[in-house]
Amino acid sequence: MESESEMQRAEADRALRSVDAIRARAASLPRGHATLQLGYSVMLAAYMALFVYTGSNEGGASIFGGTTMALVLPPMIASTGLVSGAAERHGGRLRATRRHWLAIGVFLALLVGIVVWGIVGEGYPWWLALVSAGLTIVLFGARPLSVLLRESGAAKETADAREPLSAGPRAVTLLLALYFGAVCATLFMPVATWVVMMIGMLGLIVVLSAQTASWGIMRTGWEWAAPQWIAFAVAATVMFLLAVLLIATDLVTPAVAVVAGIIVAAALAASALRPGRGHVAPEA
Repeated sequence: MESESEMQRAEADRALRSVDAIRARAASLPRGHATLQLGYSVMLAAYMALFVYTGSNEGGASIFGGTTMALVLPPMIASTGLVSGAAERHGGRLRATRRHWLAIGVFLALLVGIVVWGIVGEGYPWWLALVSAGLTIVLFGARPLSVLLRESGAAKETADAREPLSAGPRAVTLLLALYFGAVCATLFMPVATWVVMMIGMLGLIVVLSAQTASWGIMRTGWEWAAPQWIAFAVAATVMFLLAVLLIATDLVTPAVAVVAGIIVAAALAASALRPGRGHVAPEA
């Protein structure tokens, strides 16, 4: 009887340790996911800086964006679904902590306050764009950065087998290439830009809502590997840089816009032909 009791206790101890391990894993932020979250926070900070600047006294006639938003909104919205899909791949099903909700609350309060100030008030100084960007980085980038610094000497995560992207994610990647490239190339044709923008946004809404579909944008982020993420980073950087130059300089001409569109489309289209992370979920 005693040996049977000891076996039951040992089994119970193993079960408890297993539960503790699962909870610890759920509460952790995998290194790969932390890298993507840090990149997303930088992108969000750049978006905030541009958005806030265009509503400032020095932002010009197009209050809160205008054509500039046509350049930065598409990659910003697409990245939300892509990063969420990658989080599933990295085991990043994270419960929202009190700190996370506090960060979201502060961010939304900042955004609403600036919009009201810009519309109702007599305008605000341009340097609030830098303040909002810095605050965004602190709110959303501190945690992933701390994970990367803490685990800088840790062993690298086991790499998944590389396979060609499946049909759905490959099609979504090619459509993103076409959409982003067309937005850049038609920048000096306002009617064409907004037609492309609206059609592309409807497409993004469809692939964002198809969370469990093999052709959804979350599945695309789930399959993307380094080549695709690097191509997306190149495309987003070109589009954000084009927006900055459009606001601050006279360097952007129709020819520059077309060249930028070609670079953006080519980078993403080429990445669609590169291997991804495979179609089968990695073992726990």
